[in-house]
Amino acid sequence: MSKIVLPEIAEESYKEITDETVTRLHEQISNITSELEKIGYDVQQNYVEGDVEELKRQLESVVSYSSFVDSGTIVELDGEITGFYPAELKEALRGQNFSDREYVQKAIKTKNVYISNVVSAVTGRFVVVVAIPILDQGGEVTRVVNFVIRISENPVFNSIIQNIEIGDGYAYIVDRYGRLLSHPEQERIGEDVSSNEVVQAVLNQQSGYQQVLNSKEFSMLASYEYIPVLEWGVIAQVPESYIHVYFKEFQDKLIIFSIILFLFLSFFVALYTRKIIKPIQQLEFAVGELAQGKFSERISDKYIDQSEIGRLAKRFNEMTEYMAEANENIETKEQLLLQQKEFLRKVIDSSPNFIYAKNKDGFYTLANQSLADFYGTTVEEMLFRTEQDFNQDVVQVQRHEEEEQEVIKTLQERYVEEEEIIDENKQIKWLQTTKIPLQLTGEKDVHVLCISNDITDRKLAEEIIRKSDKLSAVGELAAGVAHEIRNPLTSIQGFLQFIKPNYKEERYFDIMLSEIERIKLIISEMLVLSKPQVEKREMKDVTDMCQRIIDLFESQANLNNIQIQTNFEQQLPEIWCEENQLKQVFVNILKNAMESMTNGGEIFVEMKRQDENMILIRFIDQGIGIEKERLKRIGEPFYSTKEKGTGLGLMVSYRIIESHHGKIKIDSKLNKGTTIDLLLPIQPTI
Repeated sequence: MSKIVLPEIAEESYKEITDETVTRLHEQISNITSELEKIGYDVQQNYVEGDVEELKRQLESVVSYSSFVDSGTIVELDGEITGFYPAELKEALRGQNFSDREYVQKAIKTKNVYISNVVSAVTGRFVVVVAIPILDQGGEVTRVVNFVIRISENPVFNSIIQNIEIGDGYAYIVDRYGRLLSHPEQERIGEDVSSNEVVQAVLNQQSGYQQVLNSKEFSMLASYEYIPVLEWGVIAQVPESYIHVYFKEFQDKLIIFSIILFLFLSFFVALYTRKIIKPIQQLEFAVGELAQGKFSERISDKYIDQSEIGRLAKRFNEMTEYMAEANENIETKEQLLLQQKEFLRKVIDSSPNFIYAKNKDGFYTLANQSLADFYGTTVEEMLFRTEQDFNQDVVQVQRHEEEEQEVIKTLQERYVEEEEIIDENKQIKWLQTTKIPLQLTGEKDVHVLCISNDITDRKLAEEIIRKSDKLSAVGELAAGVAHEIRNPLTSIQGFLQFIKPNYKEERYFDIMLSEIERIKLIISEMLVLSKPQVEKREMKDVTDMCQRIIDLFESQANLNNIQIQTNFEQQLPEIWCEENQLKQVFVNILKNAMESMTNGGEIFVEMKRQDENMILIRFIDQGIGIEKERLKRIGEPFYSTKEKGTGLGLMVSYRIIESHHGKIKIDSKLNKGTTIDLLLPIQPTI
């Protein structure tokens, strides 16, 4: 629309009225054009190849029910008319051939619906023709269906154009050649008005607003608009007088017409789309059900036919049946896989051995319940975490990583004969491990599957056998040697004591006598191991026993710059014991403690009630301590940390405490000292 601002207010008002009129005419004509094209496409799509009778029935139906169409013909490619409606056209069409008609040729050439210019029909009327090419399955034109709109007689066309009066103004339509398609003066329809200034602007594809003289030389204000689809022009012009009165009348009529046209088009569209809408709605609903996993939904058989929608419905039903079957198979396989996974999980978790797997980055990808229990966690917590998160032994973790990387690199399994591992409660387990490379199907990365057998019981049994063999050897040695050595030593000791006063160098005699005493002490300890001792157990005050032994060592301790400090809990109960044996244990422990403190220091002796059934006796020295590796062998016969020790003293002490159903625990740090805990039951243990 032109946006020219006229100098006078009245002219601006005229412009608004005519512009609105032209715009509405444009919209109505565009709607009519769209509906005519739609009718044409419906006829094309509903045509069954070779069924001319059905095409004639469609022709009759459209002409009968459509208010746009007044008559129709079926034209073959050679121009022969093989069908028409209504019947009164028979005489007018007799002997006619349409092969030279422009609209027929255009439809055949473009293969699309074509709307003609104003033409003169065989009946002498001016008409507009909608030419519809009928195509075969190969896309070739077989014939043309023509729908004719009689411009001067068509009720819809007249309601839009003929009856529009804008006061003393009027509206008219021209085709692409400047001929009148409609005009209030019907006798002028078909007249060439291309010389008119406004018509020339429309033919140049322009739209606007300007002052112009009509054919009667009246000054008119004209709005004009070019319609691209049809290449038509719409012109509305009004005189400068009476414009307001007539505009109101035009507006009221246009509203009524729009309502009537809307109702008509709604009915017509519903009539022609009924067969399409319902199947599509059914298909849309079924697709929605399918999207929710309801594979039993089907399209009703009444919607399945040879049309495109019918074939689509049939394919949809076939697809849903296939999907339902496939889904059932998938669910069955998933259930089977779930059962197998659960079974394998139970098998793995029920194994007392450690079963686990790691990926190339050292993360657990599999762990059984035995391994999780050992580290005091759950299987879920272990997955996708590293061994370092659970095993505090950094050196061992690093060694495991190196072993597993070697397995991944060489793809060769590795066998670890035995290794020691410690859990969070400091409990030791001995494991025998096989590490196997494992590559899953479809994956490039290699995992390491580890199976660790618990050989702790076997190691303990071997240790017991080894110690038992040593004890047996010691016992046999003690029984065979002790008696043979003791008698000669007694004689040598007696003679040395007898001749000692006759010599001035008595210190040599003292040294020999001291060494003989040491030999006799070793023999006494061997005899304890070699034969059962007569025991006399009774309830005794362990505090008094321990204090008396401490008093015996007091003077020796002072000479070596050692102080013995005690902290005894008051009113400790008496315990069931063999007094002399416990005293021997206290002597061995205090003696070892003093011998380890070459630079003096303090020995702490603590005694308290551990719980309702046990008493704790703790000895803490400030000696040189014992190395961690050697601490494990303390208590073995003939193994001692002292240069001249035999190891029999602590071995005897172990046996005495075990015979009392107690426990010995030794903890030592090199160059800091040693702590020995004795746990003894209060009441006799059966």
